This record gives sequence, C-alpha cells and structure tokens, in this order.
Amino acid sequence: MRKLQVLDLSGNAFTGSIPYSITRVKQLMRLGLSDNLLSGKIPDWWYELQQLHVLDLSGNNLSGSIPPVRSPPSLFWLRLCRNNHSGELPESLRNCNTLLALDIGDNKINGTIPEWFGESLLSLQKLRMTSNMIHGKVPTQLCQLSNLQILDLSHNKLTGSIPSCLGSLRGLKFVKFYRWFPNYGYFSYVFTPEMELVEQGTKKRYTFNLDQVNLIDLSCNNLHGEIPNEITGLSALGALNLSWNQLSGRIPEEMGRMLQLETLDLSSNHLSGSIPLSMTSITSLSHLNLSHNNLCGPIPSTNQFGTFTDPSCFEGNPELCGKPLITDCSRAKKKDEREIEDDEHKIRLCFFEGAGVGFIVAFLATFSGLMIKKSWAYCCFRFMEEFGERTIRCCLAFMTGLNSIFRVRRN
Repeated sequence: MRKLQVLDLSGNAFTGSIPYSITRVKQLMRLGLSDNLLSGKIPDWWYELQQLHVLDLSGNNLSGSIPPVRSPPSLFWLRLCRNNHSGELPESLRNCNTLLALDIGDNKINGTIPEWFGESLLSLQKLRMTSNMIHGKVPTQLCQLSNLQILDLSHNKLTGSIPSCLGSLRGLKFVKFYRWFPNYGYFSYVFTPEMELVEQGTKKRYTFNLDQVNLIDLSCNNLHGEIPNEITGLSALGALNLSWNQLSGRIPEEMGRMLQLETLDLSSNHLSGSIPLSMTSITSLSHLNLSHNNLCGPIPSTNQFGTFTDPSCFEGNPELCGKPLITDCSRAKKKDEREIEDDEHKIRLCFFEGAGVGFIVAFLATFSGLMIKKSWAYCCFRFMEEFGERTIRCCLAFMTGLNSIFRVRRN
C-alpha cells in the first residue's frame, strides 16, 4: 500500500471523517473521495502527501472553512465543490502555483475574489466558483490569467461592471486541440478530468471533452454597466452567459467576431437598441436567449437566426418585431407613426390650453390691479380710449384711400 499511486473511492456511501491513515501512502498521486457521505472538516494534513497531483473531495457533506494549505509541489487539480464549506478562501491557497483547475462551486464560501489569483495562480486554466456567497467586484487581476479557458462566477453577489480587460484572455482567443493536463505517463491514463458546467441552459457534466470547453459565465449576479466591446475579441469563446444582471446599453456591434460562439445568453437585463446584424455571421450559434430586455427593431432572419423558431428566445422585448414573434414589423411601424401623430396632437392641444389659461390669468391679474388702485384704472381707460379713437381714424383713412384707388381704376 505504501507504493499506491491512485486511491479512488468515489461514488460510494462512506460516512464519517477523512482518516489520517491516508497520509501513510506517501506515493499517492491521486485521491478521489467524491460523491460519498463524508462529514466534518477538511483535515489540514493532506499537504503531507507531497506526490499528490489530484485531490477530489466533491459531493460530500464536508463543512467549515478551507484550511490553510502548504501545497504539494505537483498539485494541479483541486476539486472541493458540492459541499458545505464556508468562510473566506485562505491566502495560503496562493502557494498552489501549479494549479491548472480550481473548483469550489456549490458551497457557502463568502468574501471577495482574491486579487492574488491573478498574481500567484498564473497556470490556472479553469476557475469555477459558482453558487456561493461571494461579493464585491470582479478583480481586474483575473485578466492576468492568460491561460484561463473556463471562468464560472455565476450565482453569487458580485457587483460593479464587467472588466473590459477580460477581452485580453489569450486562452480564449485561440482554439486549442491538445489535452490540458500535463503528461505524467501512467498517471495521465487513469485520471479523467471532470467538471459540471451550465451550457445551453442545462447543467452538463464534462469529462473527456472538458479540454474543448471555452466558457465565461457571470450570470445571476448584480453586475451593471455596458457589455465591454473588448470581449468580442475572444474569438475562441464557445459559451457566454451574462443573464440575470443589471446590464444596460447596446449589444456590442462587433459581436459577430465571436465565430466559435455556440451559446449566448443575455436575457433578463436592461439592454436596449437593435440586435446587431453582425451576429448573423456566427454560424456556430445554436443556443440564443435575448429575452426580457428593452431591445427594439426587427429580428434578423438570415443565416443562423433562421433556426431560432422559439419565441421565448426574444420574448419580453415589447419593441422587437418579426419572426418568431407574432408582432409584425409593418404593423409596428404603422403603430409608431400613429403614436407620433398622437404625440403631436397632444403637444398642440397642450399649447392652446396653456395659452388660454395664461390669457385668463393675465386678464384677471390686470383687472384686479385696476380695481384696487383707481388711478391706474383711470390712466388705463384713458389710454384705451385714445388708442381706440386713433385706431378708428386710421381705419377710416385707410378705407377712404382704398375707395379713391378703386374710383381711379374704374375711370
């Protein structure tokens, strides 16, 4: 047993705590205890396994905070998801500088995303922190993780805007066809990477094809501001989910540059404007959800958009028209013209009503002033009398002049 390299007891019904006797297996490279009924805290002795490459304790009833770690020098896979871990991430986790994948999703971890992620975990390719209680902003230091291919921060309490520097993630700019984990000879053949991700609206468990997944999921947070245009430069990104936030502004016009995009979910935000025509060039797009925004104008119908026949993809946008919605664009245009005419009529009506009210108020104010001070009334009536007499004289002279002209023409 001392020379054992792989210990995989996952998918059983083991209970109790993790035994200390495991540390006797000094050559252990992979420890898999996932999907059991283990409880208690994660022991702080596991770093004694200096040959450990993979630690998978997911899917148990483990609780408490993640203990301070002194990382085994070769650890590249740490999976602690689907437990009841709480508290903040220990800063000692920055010592795991060989990590390629960190999965702590589906726990009760709070605090903020550490800035040192982008300073110490530079090898990180897959970061999954979904369904926790993490708050604060998305740190710009994450943009330094140039090899990052999966970033799942969904279902948290994140605020602020989406960092525009995410568009500089090199791991999402180029399509890769090689396996993501290092070549450990015999060990590489007995290890199957595994991660649960939401794609096309459903949770999927990825194993052998995990290395082909390129994903950013920031859904179900409280992010605001506009979608940064820089993110359209991630030409290798396969799934982008920004739904259920407070995003506003327009969909970036250059969204059509993301030619590898298969899943795009921007639903339940406050996005406005029209759907960019450039999106019709994303021929790989198979799942689209733009519902419950403030989008307007006609829905594109060419290329891949012709396959989106489910109205739920676009519902909740009162100003959108065209198939698959029942709102016809020609009718919508006539409705807009009628609304413009109604608005102009209301403006004219308000003007005349305002002028009438103003005249009445001015008349009453003047009349009241004249009644209060008789000297003003005398001067006013005298002025009106003289003005009336002069007006009558001018009119008579004008009429006399006209009669003279007509007589001359007749003669």
